[in-house]
Amino acid sequence: MLKRLKTVSMMLFLMGTSTGAAFAISAPGADDVKITQQSETATGTVVDAMGPVIGASVVVKGTTNGTITDFDGNFSIPGVKKGDILQISYIGYTTKEIAWNGSPLNITMEEDAQQLAEVVVTALGMKRETKALGYAVTEMKGDELKAANTISPVAALQGKVAGVDISASDGGIFGATKIQIRGNSTLGSNNQPIYVVDGVILDNSTSGNTDLNWTANPGDYGNELKNLNPDDFESVSVLKGAAATALYGSRALNGAVVITTKSGKGGKKGVGVSFSQTLGFDVIVDNPEIQYEYGYGLWSGELSTYGNRWQDHGTPTNPNSLGQSTIRTVDGKATYKGASYTSYAWGPKYDGTPVENYDGTMTTFSPYENGMNEYYRTGINTNTNVAISGSNDKASFYSSLSYKHADGQTPNNSFDRYSMLLKGSYNITDRLDVNASVSTAFSKPQNAQQEVGLYFVYSGIPGFVNPGYWSDKYKGAHGGIASTNYGDEYGYVPSTVKSLWWNLNENSTIQKEWVFRPTFEVNYRILDWLRAKVDGNINYYTRELERKDLGNGYANTGTGNGDGGQYELQSYSKTQITLGGTISADKRLGDFNVGGFGRFEYYNKTEQYMQLYTNGGLIVPGQFFINNSRNTPSYKGQIQGTKRMLSAIFALNLSWKDQLYLDITGRNDWSSALVYSDAHGNYSYFYPSVSGSWLITETFKEKLPEWISFAKLRASWAQVGNDMSPYELNQGYSVGTIKTATGNIYTNNLSSDTIYDLNLKPERKNSWEVGMDFRVLNNRIGLDVTYYKENTKDQIMSISVPGVSGINYKKVNAGNIQNQGIEIALNTTPVKTKDWEWNLDFTYTKNKSKIVSLHEDVADYIALQGQVNAYDYRVGSVAQVGGEYGQLMTDIMPARNENGDILLNWDDYDRAGYQKRSGKLEVIGDVNPDFLGSVASTLTYKDWSLRVALDGRFGGMIASYANRYGRTLGNTANTLQYRDAEHGGITWTSKWMNADGTPSDSYGITYHDGVIPEGVFANGTTIACADGITRDMSGVSFASAVEKGWLEPMHAGAYHYYMNDWTLGVINDTWVEELNYVALREITLGYRLPSAWAAKVGAQNINISATARNLCYLYNSLENNLNPESVRGNASGEFRIRSFNPYTANFMFTLNVNF
Repeated sequence: MLKRLKTVSMMLFLMGTSTGAAFAISAPGADDVKITQQSETATGTVVDAMGPVIGASVVVKGTTNGTITDFDGNFSIPGVKKGDILQISYIGYTTKEIAWNGSPLNITMEEDAQQLAEVVVTALGMKRETKALGYAVTEMKGDELKAANTISPVAALQGKVAGVDISASDGGIFGATKIQIRGNSTLGSNNQPIYVVDGVILDNSTSGNTDLNWTANPGDYGNELKNLNPDDFESVSVLKGAAATALYGSRALNGAVVITTKSGKGGKKGVGVSFSQTLGFDVIVDNPEIQYEYGYGLWSGELSTYGNRWQDHGTPTNPNSLGQSTIRTVDGKATYKGASYTSYAWGPKYDGTPVENYDGTMTTFSPYENGMNEYYRTGINTNTNVAISGSNDKASFYSSLSYKHADGQTPNNSFDRYSMLLKGSYNITDRLDVNASVSTAFSKPQNAQQEVGLYFVYSGIPGFVNPGYWSDKYKGAHGGIASTNYGDEYGYVPSTVKSLWWNLNENSTIQKEWVFRPTFEVNYRILDWLRAKVDGNINYYTRELERKDLGNGYANTGTGNGDGGQYELQSYSKTQITLGGTISADKRLGDFNVGGFGRFEYYNKTEQYMQLYTNGGLIVPGQFFINNSRNTPSYKGQIQGTKRMLSAIFALNLSWKDQLYLDITGRNDWSSALVYSDAHGNYSYFYPSVSGSWLITETFKEKLPEWISFAKLRASWAQVGNDMSPYELNQGYSVGTIKTATGNIYTNNLSSDTIYDLNLKPERKNSWEVGMDFRVLNNRIGLDVTYYKENTKDQIMSISVPGVSGINYKKVNAGNIQNQGIEIALNTTPVKTKDWEWNLDFTYTKNKSKIVSLHEDVADYIALQGQVNAYDYRVGSVAQVGGEYGQLMTDIMPARNENGDILLNWDDYDRAGYQKRSGKLEVIGDVNPDFLGSVASTLTYKDWSLRVALDGRFGGMIASYANRYGRTLGNTANTLQYRDAEHGGITWTSKWMNADGTPSDSYGITYHDGVIPEGVFANGTTIACADGITRDMSGVSFASAVEKGWLEPMHAGAYHYYMNDWTLGVINDTWVEELNYVALREITLGYRLPSAWAAKVGAQNINISATARNLCYLYNSLENNLNPESVRGNASGEFRIRSFNPYTANFMFTLNVNF
């Protein structure tokens, strides 16, 4: 806060000294200051707790004789007599009066909480005093974020800002991190805010593979934000409501994050160098829970491989009641070679029985716990940054070079980023100055993190396998994956073990990204109160991808990765150009201050995409070039995304006596995205805003008690909008070719199966908010509360239409999404002494969404993510009138009768009573958290500091693939339930009779894994019962049937399997769950070395710190200790978790040196 004031004073100082004038900031009641030449000179230094105070006013009391302090806080005033009183004043500090005794003075300034004027960066990069704002803005210093050492700048904000929901994904070190401000405003998949860096708007696009039904791997390479260098951030402002973002118009429907990079302005005179080095380690600290008590095999009733399918389980060491083993035995020796159903874990207990391993060596029938960790390594990351900055009376500059390297925890997964920033300013005259910058970056994300954990609960890596043992034993001598078909030594090793090692080690996908971002700005002071500015920027971003998949069949041929492999090239580029001109004014008129600006802006964006890949495999395996394609290569390429926008913007800022503030803004955009082919369209749209604030403490400063430091009320109303993607509006034709024996037949088709309403308008959000900022006890307790309500109308949505015409969808304007909620930030300083200070801060966020209306032709809902009645989950998030955004619906809830009893079906083969699916769509919850919260504690003692941060989420539903299907196979920890008496299983001896009156194969066998399912049998259910009699069991409960001897308990394996099976399973709370967690997000210990130590190496200061992030979850509600922050990607409405990977904590050590 004080650094911001120092920056302003530094600028004033430079302007003054550049014209050879000395000036002072007058003390209250003083006349204009002039330097009076006298024979004696008073000297001294003015400092605060942070160092020299630049630009402080030092005046001889009762005279006009004075000056301001220089870059080092020094002052010198001629004509001073011993005993004269010097008044020292500075904005935000208590004025001091000190008698000059003839010797140099050392003066320490203290903050004045009543005067302190906080300045934040708002829309279009404008700096405003927070007291003047009628809307909520949260600003953080860049140093607060860079300590997180994350690749994505989004992740560093987690838990720091009220009203902002940030969640990690399963994408790995450079994968997606989702950020949403005040809920979801549109039906599109991207409801994330824009990022604005030094006036350049960056896309915050969604990323990652959204097809969770067929693809376990996230394939997530993030978006262009990963090319930003947090070391360059001076400040980061989160603009939440529409009033805060209205000046960005049609691009800021979902809010904005405004980043201002560092500059040489406000620094010390001369040249300064800063160096920082971070060394980090990513370490597995916990795992989702797998059961390691029982080995491979099916449940009793499915053991036909071993003769009597109803026999209980046994091993050669501990035979079952029939004296048999239910693990594979050859010639009396247990062996894993050729064993069946090893992906299932309903078999006998592990007992250490000697068993032949897949390669013929001997091992034991024992679990290998946390085997998934064998596919991981300790990820090592480094970040090196060197910055040089400086200034003199006319110029300032800042330059930085940075290199970041991170090794992911899976083999060959890595990230490299080289970045550079050059930034400078020059005062050509006292009225004219220029500013320019160039930011460049090159990054190389390689081999996005693959899903590993799922292999251990669903995809077939048995619990007894040590995958690390096979890390170099997955190939045959021919070079492909080992197979028994070719007599390979490791052919018996489970295919999933081998294929996972193959994917990690033999296949490669490398993406290369380049960023070039120049900016310029020319400022001219026409009058003292009138200024003009011309500015422009370019954002050039390219992305190239190269994918090499080696054929994994015999001698690298075969069809596993195409015949011989596959090769692909992709190229994408984007160019954004923004040019603008601004006239601004700021003038004092008595008790009023009138300010504002008018601005014109031109924006143009063009994109290009090309893709080329082999078809049918490679002629020569392992040789990766396009002409090696077996068939004619496939290709596509297009110019896309061209969009042009012209904008006119104005703002009027009024204030009265520094206690009442009123802002009125407006922006009109003319966008090419809503222009039809015949040139008509609603392409002109206006976005207004009005906001105001009242400083109660200024109005009643003489009447309020002293313990009230600051009180402010604020309110705002605004509209912002969102138009369409370029080229989407107009229908066209595509050209095709049909090859025949006599030649080609050329065809054309509609380019899309969607038609568009001929009067589409942009989506428009109406938003209002009210808030309060209240601080007491000299700012020791500060409370900021905001209540908001937003309605986004004219949603651009696709609705289904009859497909007989070849058109399946129609794009229309309709619908109203409402978000309302409350944001609370409580900042406290319980302890503040000379040596000690303890700050304790809290945030609370609650947002409630509602779909107020949709189009009249929408049958029931609009699908967002997933499918409500198909594929692996049979759960989908939807928008349905009256429900919340992201309401979850399914057609596989358990069916119930009129009394509310669960209905059961019967499977005679497994003697299983399982829950019947309802077959009708039902609401089961929604994806939105009930509330978010965070707590941060910072304790400082002299040069030591300790920060501890926690954040949590409560409410909202997720659906876990691993928890569902891992339960069918018996691998997840929760499948221990009912396995034996120790885990709640029922012990019984079977008396089941066949229909002909003979004992069944289970007769006389004692089991310990019984379970009685809840429910009654559906109407029409007939069962050949345990006493040999066939009965109509309609309406009979399973429990009563067991009590009467008609049925026997189900085996636990059958119970868990049928409850979650792909075809028969139903929704239950072991895989569709409410998400609640409390994360220990960060612990940082910092120390500032003594100045004397730093001086020995020529440094001004040296700081060291140790940080641990994502240490653990103090509370996690998810079954099997599933990672609660592993939802796929960052698309709106997503709720599905496919991952079952271990937890990773980040440990970092940082050195910062300033010269």
